[in-house]
Amino acid sequence: MTEKEKKSVFLFFGEDTYSSSQKLKVWKEGFIKKYNDISSVETFDNTSFDMATFSTNIETMPFLSEKRLLIFKDIISKTRGRNAEITAEESKKMAKILEKTPDFCVIIFHENGPIEKTNPILKKIEQIGTVEEFNLPSTRQIIDWILEKAKKKGAKISAFTAEHLANYCANNLWTTSNELEKLGSYADNREIQKEDIEALVIPALSSSIFKLTDKIAEKKAKDALDTFEILLESGEEMTRIFYMIVRHFRILIQIDDMLKRREPNISIIKRLKQAPFVVQKAVNQLKNFKTEDLKKIFAKMLEIDTGFKTGIIKTYAGDQRSYKLAIEKLIINLCGK
Repeated sequence: MTEKEKKSVFLFFGEDTYSSSQKLKVWKEGFIKKYNDISSVETFDNTSFDMATFSTNIETMPFLSEKRLLIFKDIISKTRGRNAEITAEESKKMAKILEKTPDFCVIIFHENGPIEKTNPILKKIEQIGTVEEFNLPSTRQIIDWILEKAKKKGAKISAFTAEHLANYCANNLWTTSNELEKLGSYADNREIQKEDIEALVIPALSSSIFKLTDKIAEKKAKDALDTFEILLESGEEMTRIFYMIVRHFRILIQIDDMLKRREPNISIIKRLKQAPFVVQKAVNQLKNFKTEDLKKIFAKMLEIDTGFKTGIIKTYAGDQRSYKLAIEKLIINLCGK
């Protein structure tokens, strides 16, 4: 099918939900501006979508307008998994209906997340329309994005400080965009500094976990304990913090094993389904850990987990001092060896 023969059916999806949402916003605003008719735009999400009227919605002629824009949000994700609300047969039926999309109808599917490559709707839109996948950007791409966005907003920030902001926000573009707006207003006409970020931006949990792990690798017990205390003061539950630490070391062990088998970073990213910046930072951290040390650390964490679940480590409602003490002892122990 040539470009001219393609239907006006689009699919925007992927883990970079900020960029896909911005693309949808540009399309919607552009449509309204071109046809000067907001009433010809209809949006259906996974609560208002009705399979029974899907065909009718597409075939309905626009009223006093040249085109209609139909936006379907998180509909395709309803066709997979145990909690699927649309059967496999219905998704195939939807794919066939899309084949007959009239010229007056523009359809955009927007999915907040990945889609299975075998999904019949995805495969059909690849054939008759346009599919755009938004993958999570690398740290380098986010730094460039911050510099460009700051320039447009009239804010000043260096590449070094932009990287610090990206790390603080765990490379989340939604958070980064909001925090950059706040930092720009705070700094006014001067350049945004690293100290501004540390004073105004609450670091993402994953970012703080990386920092804690760095301090453990550097054998800096006081700094590691201070980071742990900051995590607790942020309002995060202790159990969540601990399991995030366990998860982080599990990822380190998995990446360490893959690197020993000479797997490239791109393969690791796909297999572990982790963001590029997570894998890259983990690879850098692994330079400070030996394989046997990682396994010992993980084993000690499992001891704490077992103690917590079996009641050896006593915890009560509103009193988790024993749990906290066990984690602090672990941090001190890890930094002492």
